[in-house]
Amino acid sequence: MGNGVLSILQFGLFTFLAAMGTNILIAVASHLHAAMIRHNAREEQIKDRIVRYSRIANGLQTRVEARKNAATGAASLLFGSQRQEKTLRARLRELEGAPHRFVRMVGAEVQPNRPYEFLVLNSSVAHQVKRGERHPFYDSSWARPCPVHVWAKGPEEAKAEFERVFPKAAGFKIVFAQALTADGKPGNPLVLEGDTVKVPVRAAMEGAG
Repeated sequence: MGNGVLSILQFGLFTFLAAMGTNILIAVASHLHAAMIRHNAREEQIKDRIVRYSRIANGLQTRVEARKNAATGAASLLFGSQRQEKTLRARLRELEGAPHRFVRMVGAEVQPNRPYEFLVLNSSVAHQVKRGERHPFYDSSWARPCPVHVWAKGPEEAKAEFERVFPKAAGFKIVFAQALTADGKPGNPLVLEGDTVKVPVRAAMEGAG
């Protein structure tokens, strides 16, 4: 009987140890499986982040390249404008020293417009030339009377058209005015009275006659 009890106890102990081992194996396997799932999930998150950051980097690089190209185009345009400005200024200086007259034209040379000539100077330019300086916007030829031919229907319209292009606020001042013939020869002088310009009475009567 003692051997039977001992066998029962041995069987119970073996069963208990087997159950414990099985539970431990199941727990370890579950832990490893969960760890692998977390590891795989973390890798997926890292991959998603890498893809997202790559897209952001590519977008930033595209923007940088676009802005670089825009800046290059703007710089080329600026340099071209500067070269053109230098060329025009050099041409103006040549015209200033040329023996022939440099006549500026304003208005449309179409009927019923008639030509009028205004001798004009710029007081701001004249003051700066006297000080040995150059005006930032206008060439030095405006320091002395320059001819400006204006095509308009009448003297008042010619003066208004002239002041639209060469305003008083910018320093332009008319010192003499006269009507011109159709072929550009001097005609009757005009009378400047304040802000108005008129044809002399005698000249007007001759023209009417």
